[in-house]
Amino acid sequence: MNCTNCYQEYKVTSIEYKCPNCGSLLLFKSDLSKFKEGFSKNKKFLSFWDFYFTLPPIKKEFIITLNEGGSPCRESKRIGKNIGLNRLFFKDETLNPTNSFKDRAAALLISHARSWGYQKVVCASNGNQGASIAAYTSLEGMECINIIPKRIDIGKHAQLIAYNSKIITKGDTIDDIIDLALEPNYSKEYYQCTPEFNPLTIEAQKTMSFEIFQDIGTPDWIIVPMGDGGCLVSIWKGFNELYECNLIKNLPKIVGVQTQACSPIVDKFFNEPFNKNNDRVTIESRATSILVKKPIYQNLAIKAMSESKGTALAAPESLILSSVSDLAKYEGIFAEPASASTLAALMMLKDHYNLGSDEIVVCLITGSGLKAPYVLEAFSRAKTAGMGGILSTKLKILSQINLFDSKGIHGTRLKEIIGNVSLPAIYQHLKELELKSLVSRKKEGKRVLYFITEQGKKVLDAMDILITLL
Repeated sequence: MNCTNCYQEYKVTSIEYKCPNCGSLLLFKSDLSKFKEGFSKNKKFLSFWDFYFTLPPIKKEFIITLNEGGSPCRESKRIGKNIGLNRLFFKDETLNPTNSFKDRAAALLISHARSWGYQKVVCASNGNQGASIAAYTSLEGMECINIIPKRIDIGKHAQLIAYNSKIITKGDTIDDIIDLALEPNYSKEYYQCTPEFNPLTIEAQKTMSFEIFQDIGTPDWIIVPMGDGGCLVSIWKGFNELYECNLIKNLPKIVGVQTQACSPIVDKFFNEPFNKNNDRVTIESRATSILVKKPIYQNLAIKAMSESKGTALAAPESLILSSVSDLAKYEGIFAEPASASTLAALMMLKDHYNLGSDEIVVCLITGSGLKAPYVLEAFSRAKTAGMGGILSTKLKILSQINLFDSKGIHGTRLKEIIGNVSLPAIYQHLKELELKSLVSRKKEGKRVLYFITEQGKKVLDAMDILITLL
């Protein structure tokens, strides 16, 4: 293992995550000499363990699997065309055994635990890693303790119960309970499966980069949800290793996305203060998988985004929920809100960073909406109430105008972004929003630009709260 700061090298004799010398994070050092041979031998990679040669060595008799990995990089059928992108892809991790990308980590960590003779594991998480770990330990008859916050998607909680793990519930967010996994009573008999405290998680997750490379080559942009920042660091590490082996000539720009309700990495990326006691984290956000106030991989994630010439974005909660709906309606992908944040970020990125129509863009979809059934309930209640969907066209228009707060946006551009709504309908909605003093207009040459008003911003804020109550 190598320290990410002082670059001290350590032999792996136990699971450590901090450098004994300077206290910075440790990452595994890959044997890159195996990469070219491995990629040339295997023309088609169908599952996670096909990338065995890129991972820290584990004897094959200890490997367990539920056929994780090998998820498709789906080419967009409708959304890409609607927003003027010809090569938009969705890396769909919802098709893993427990419906999230964390099955990759569970396969590697539990195999590693078995190879070291452990029969007990402990994991503190927001739910996805815990659910995956529980599934893989149940396969091996191992004891599993899952430490979770109170605010966890009910679908993930149900998985923990179904897979027969012992559950300890404390605090409101992961920040309140993560250190419990480091308590002395877990130090000897229990293998550490908490993603922040086991760098093998990064190794497992980097295989998503290899699959993207195998499916479509090197993208121009990859958009990744950020909680603790580990997923983004994994993607960056994977592509860097391909680059160092001369398997690719260019590196993708990495974009990290968080919810505006909790965006410490985004704030630090732009040198803005983040209020660690922000109550919005526990009151308004539905993107529970990425609600982390003190992200352990923050500095590495910022380094990855900066070195790749990418960026960081904080998406409005209303736009994230709208993206959940759009992914389901137009692409057949039912994603949890944290995953749908990548599409929300794409909507923000498209105009503000001048994406070319032929640039290759990948949105990483990390987990299934089936884990967050309140989304289904919200859709159902909204339709029953005659709203025509949790986020009406008016709300989508208002959200988009809000993104162009300072420079404004014209009706034709709104039509291009939203798609599947006629231009006359767009202008009719704009007229009604203007009558309610939610938007204002300003004529510049032959074009009329629309701006959100303070009242419109209040409506969006109120809608964010309403969504969480439905």
